[in-house]
Amino acid sequence: MSSTTTLLTDEEFLALPETPGKQELIDGELISLPPSKHSHDELGKRIAALFRTVLHDSRICIESGFQLAPRKWLQPDVSVTWPDQKIENDYKQGGPMIAVEISSGANTDEQMERKRLQYLEHGTAEVWIIYPATRTMLVCGSDFTRHIRASDTYRCEIVPVEITPEYRTA
Repeated sequence: MSSTTTLLTDEEFLALPETPGKQELIDGELISLPPSKHSHDELGKRIAALFRTVLHDSRICIESGFQLAPRKWLQPDVSVTWPDQKIENDYKQGGPMIAVEISSGANTDEQMERKRLQYLEHGTAEVWIIYPATRTMLVCGSDFTRHIRASDTYRCEIVPVEITPEYRTA
């Protein structure tokens, strides 16, 4: 038995009714996720607060939409924009400087990998994928991948912050 996926144009995607949760588009395929849980939101707020210790609030976004390219729209849980991030039609264009995705039971490994690749392909300098259940994180750039364990500290080089997967500043 095969399944058929209806692919959407940018116009069709933008015309979808607002629904609870998150809707993203990868190569025209609609990815719908349920509303986030309280613990997910709290973690996102803590990470945004960490970035606010070194960056102006205007560069830090929580669940803001980015049009990476035609038919490619992602909404990272937390992001840091480039100083000159282009905005067209009231949407951020291209990848953010840093995209933070917090993995949850609603995310499949395949979805997280597709997002990671899309971010890096469209100008994101670093992608952080945080796994709360295992207190680990994956940090990826165009030329590196680092697995950070709960007992380790990650020192970001593009934004001067330190974080452990236990989600506290080092």
